[in-house]
Amino acid sequence: MNNQSWGLYMLQLLEYFVENHQYQVVTIRNNHKDLWLMNAQNEKYPVILLVEDIDQSLLSRQDYIMRVYRLVSQMTGRSEPLWILNSNPDASAMSTALFTQVRIQPGECLDEALKDAFPNVETALHEVENKDEEYARITKSLGEFQKKALEQRRKEAFSWKTLPKMSVGVIAFCIAIWLIALGVSNYLESDLLAALFCGAYYKMNVVSLHEFWRFLTAGFLHLDFIHLLCNMTALYVIGKVCEKSFNHVQYLVIMIASIIMGNLFVFLTAGNMICLGISGGIFGLLGALLVTLFANGSIRNPMVKASVFRLIMINVMISLLPGISLFSHLGGLCCGIFLGIVFSNVEKWKNLRVHVTICFALLVAASGLMAVKVNWVEPLNKDVDRSFLTTVRNLGWNDYAKRIQNAYLHYYSQEDLGITPSK
Repeated sequence: MNNQSWGLYMLQLLEYFVENHQYQVVTIRNNHKDLWLMNAQNEKYPVILLVEDIDQSLLSRQDYIMRVYRLVSQMTGRSEPLWILNSNPDASAMSTALFTQVRIQPGECLDEALKDAFPNVETALHEVENKDEEYARITKSLGEFQKKALEQRRKEAFSWKTLPKMSVGVIAFCIAIWLIALGVSNYLESDLLAALFCGAYYKMNVVSLHEFWRFLTAGFLHLDFIHLLCNMTALYVIGKVCEKSFNHVQYLVIMIASIIMGNLFVFLTAGNMICLGISGGIFGLLGALLVTLFANGSIRNPMVKASVFRLIMINVMISLLPGISLFSHLGGLCCGIFLGIVFSNVEKWKNLRVHVTICFALLVAASGLMAVKVNWVEPLNKDVDRSFLTTVRNLGWNDYAKRIQNAYLHYYSQEDLGITPSK
């Protein structure tokens, strides 16, 4: 930054906004006259332009300024009118549909709203005897501030406070279940039996034994390490962003509801199969995240838009891979979008939230009624079902074994299940 390109008052204002209100400097190529600042967290003043220009020159450059403003505002994801702080003593207050200009001088700022938002902003400007020394002081001050801010960000990156606690908690729970499932698999010498005993979704058991709890437990179960690693990485990345937009209760509701809805979609649309994994919940968080990006306007940011597009394309390709349940992903995504809108706090979405809540309730009710009415399923594998029944009986779970036997006899003969007819 060549400080001599800008007036002293502009640099004093720059120092004030950067160090006191966390604004960032936006570098514009071949720009030697204006200072652009942005802060996406400031709802009313996300973009501020610092100039030291006469009104006539400013108006003659209006088209150029507005083009730059549109680019900068896309980076903030907001579309509030531009605010121009002009330190030229001959500047006048102006307000148009595109921008508002405020003249600011040492000890003078006539815009009360601006003074309320930025206390003592007028005192940031002051006369100095040696301008070169002031330029050097501001340059050194900004350099030291940026160095401290960088060190602080590095510390926060490895701080417990910045960890997505809900996501880390779910990851720890999934790892614990994976270790238990690994032990069960080694004991039974069968991954399929371990999956069934640890709560995997199995349409045969849901229909014949009414084990609807498998819609939820299957979401936290993994047997393959690569499957676990991929899902936990995706959960950490997406969950970290979602936890900034939703509280812990909302996060858990989205996660659990999306897992259930994803497996419910599989139950209603696919044949008999064994399913496991938390991808339905991850797609639910992804759907809620997409709603958040539209709600706060971040989707208008070209970089955010490009990242979202890449993320969607990657997940679409993953969903189409063999062995991946497309309907589980689709059900989780739909659930996340619905709940993301329900949990949003956008004022203009008030009526939309009511309608979406009603639609979501109807979807849940209709899906539940359809699920209850399913009373037949084609058996998946006779050997798997017979082994499951035999293992339950060998473990001494007689009541459960009797229930399984009575349920499976609707699909198999006693010989198929290895049952010796009583004489």
